[in-house]
Amino acid sequence: MRGKTANTLQVLLVEDSPLLQEVLTEMLEELDGVIVGAKAAGENEAIEQLGALSVDLAIIDLELNQGSGLNILRSLHDTPERFGAPHAVVFSSYGHVAVKARCAELGASAFFDKSMGMDALIDYVEALRSAA
Repeated sequence: MRGKTANTLQVLLVEDSPLLQEVLTEMLEELDGVIVGAKAAGENEAIEQLGALSVDLAIIDLELNQGSGLNILRSLHDTPERFGAPHAVVFSSYGHVAVKARCAELGASAFFDKSMGMDALIDYVEALRSAA
């Protein structure tokens, strides 16, 4: 794995589907300057990774086998000093208006629907990396 530099976007991917985790990791790491430095399949693992690593962007699924992506967003929102205030975006199949609004209240910068938003997510990450 490439090392982190000043122009590198360090990503934590929170996704409980091993297949989707692998596909997203490959797509993200094809982008120059993007490293998926950590992956988590559940809430506790994600919060542990966020506390242990310097993460620039957390991509969070809401429905997890263990815990909830909303709880991860809440932790990031309520204790930014603990995690270094990374950007957070949601990548989920549960895109109801109320859910999107709650994610925004908890500090999510964007919401991407799994069924049709993968390209938009990749474009967002690329733009975020370019702005760094």
